[in-house]
Amino acid sequence: MLAAARAFVRFTPGKSLISRIGGVSPETSDGGSQEPAARGEAGEAGEAAGVGKMLERVSRSTWWRSMCLEKALAGRWMLRRRGIASTMYIGMARKGQEFIAHAWLVGDGQTITGAGEITYATLAVFRESGPGQPDPGLTSR
Repeated sequence: MLAAARAFVRFTPGKSLISRIGGVSPETSDGGSQEPAARGEAGEAGEAAGVGKMLERVSRSTWWRSMCLEKALAGRWMLRRRGIASTMYIGMARKGQEFIAHAWLVGDGQTITGAGEITYATLAVFRESGPGQPDPGLTSR
């Protein structure tokens, strides 16, 4: 899955990448959110956390450097196959004079990939419904 996510990110033109991921949820953060997803807090238990640990192990053994967006996409696809609802976030933060972009994935109320110390302003939210849950109403911006 990680290799497929890398190929997808690398070879999909930037303008169509967001629409091919699944559209942007209308509920994007105002940038000042302090929810666990905005802080990227790591989770510990459950099947979703196991997916995150598996992705970290695999990413250490690939010959390429797996980026956060690739890990978040692969994790999203893996959670979908397991019937677990997830939310993928893309955000920005300022580190000194530089802006840094980051993607992270939340499933079962915990951060699956992309946990860290920096609080990011959320720019895009991609929600994936679990089985028996209503479609979150994704739309393109």
